Amino acid sequence: MIKPRNRVVQVSRFGDPERLEVIDAPLPAAGRGEVRIRVLASSLNYTEVLIRRHLYPQTMGLRPPFVMGYDVVGEIDQLDEGVHDLQIGDHVADMTVVGSNADYRTLRANDVVRVPTGVDAAEAATLILSWTTAYQLLQRAARVQRGQRLLVHGAAGAVGQGLIMLGRLAGLELWGTVRGEHIALVRELGATPIDYEHEDFTRVVPGGFDVIVDGVGEDGYRRSYAALKPGGLLCAIGFSASVQAQRRMFHILMEIARLYLWRLLPSGKRARFYSVNAMRARHPTWFKDDLERLFRLLATGAIRPRVAERIAFDEVAEAHRRLEAGSLEGKLVLCPDLSRDTIDAPPDMARGLEDQSEQSGSSAKRTTT
Repeated sequence: MIKPRNRVVQVSRFGDPERLEVIDAPLPAAGRGEVRIRVLASSLNYTEVLIRRHLYPQTMGLRPPFVMGYDVVGEIDQLDEGVHDLQIGDHVADMTVVGSNADYRTLRANDVVRVPTGVDAAEAATLILSWTTAYQLLQRAARVQRGQRLLVHGAAGAVGQGLIMLGRLAGLELWGTVRGEHIALVRELGATPIDYEHEDFTRVVPGGFDVIVDGVGEDGYRRSYAALKPGGLLCAIGFSASVQAQRRMFHILMEIARLYLWRLLPSGKRARFYSVNAMRARHPTWFKDDLERLFRLLATGAIRPRVAERIAFDEVAEAHRRLEAGSLEGKLVLCPDLSRDTIDAPPDMARGLEDQSEQSGSSAKRTTT
């Protein structure tokens, strides 16, 4: 029997995508209270650009080398004898922050969420960070009510798409800021698009929005705050404008701190920075409950996340470049099985598989819309 190899995507130094390298790592073994999974899918998120560039608060204490990979869906192939509510072959998911761009990894059994039978692993992976963030923003942070007006910045992104689709289910009135090339997508999803390069979102809705979700942070969130109605809520979830402007972490943290000072103003408007990791730390059962709910919606076809492309290990660095360019309309998902057939096969067979892949136009990769 050929011993499984464990390829991982490692960041060797903080910086550009060129700092990512694919290496062979030791095959992990399930420890006490753990399961080992054969990774089926691990989505690539803009957050990982921040981790790679050492701009993500939750991983500031990490030092290279370490393995990338924020979320994971996999099949259990080994478990500790003390784990009784899971079994070999179960498909499970977890949000790991790092460590999941791999062939194999271990997870704490108490942390994983079961993936329903028949659910596509790549589609399931897209829900773990982005859609759980969207769901918790609406239901846990903002506690939205039917008929409220929601504005989503970066509406074509993964979290933005989740907010729009879940917002429709919640009966919200929806607007989303986008670049011109994404207007049709946002309209198709069910929101009124706002071309931020040519329209002023602060003037679109007389009286202001009930809730604004801002992952861009243009002008230190000031214009988003101004576009709220009295008593409205601004949920900041990111700072991509500061990242693109190459501002230092201290400057970014000061912008976030300012959100909480705005609470002292007499307008009654509220502002906060939402972190899915902080929410999970305070309410761990919420995360599992919310992800299970999203998996059920996926299994029944009530939601359909967009997978832009399923990629192999050697495409991860280029995928990070595409993430930074910001032109995607769906998630890039690392699917180790795209590489495994070639990796585990004898040399002659591997060459034959590569030839077949080229002749078929790499049919293993596909775009889901």
